[in-house]
Amino acid sequence: MVRRSGKKKQVLPSLPDGADLGTLFGVKVDFAGEVEASLAGSDLAQVLVEKRGGVARPPTLPEKLAAYPPPQEELDLHGCTGDEATRKTSAFINGVTVLRLKTVLIITGKGLHSEGPAVLPLVVDGCLAELKLAGRILHYSWGMKGRDRSGAVVVFLE
Repeated sequence: MVRRSGKKKQVLPSLPDGADLGTLFGVKVDFAGEVEASLAGSDLAQVLVEKRGGVARPPTLPEKLAAYPPPQEELDLHGCTGDEATRKTSAFINGVTVLRLKTVLIITGKGLHSEGPAVLPLVVDGCLAELKLAGRILHYSWGMKGRDRSGAVVVFLE
């Protein structure tokens, strides 16, 4: 519990509307004009960041991804072998990068018609992991069900 002393707080008097600060302080200054002139040509967002006493923090990955459009192009790898899928995925990413696309969809399928476990999701995941390490893509996501049950991956390019 905080104890309070018996002293009353001094309250600053409020200025009447339309009060001229120059007259109150005994100087001839157009305060509004000075503020406007000092902010001319300034970026409002940067001024607010500086006012808060810091520098603009870089956006987080989720913030970046939220600004990306839905997939603009897609690659369907159904029926490909692992080697074909790797080559096609790399070539596809190279092509869409040249076109300056931001978001693409790569369809691997779930492997429901495969003999044994699905190969394409593993191969494409490995290829995308290498491309991410090389800085060619920003991020990739297999969706809510994960790689083994999704059948498609969304790729976010730099």
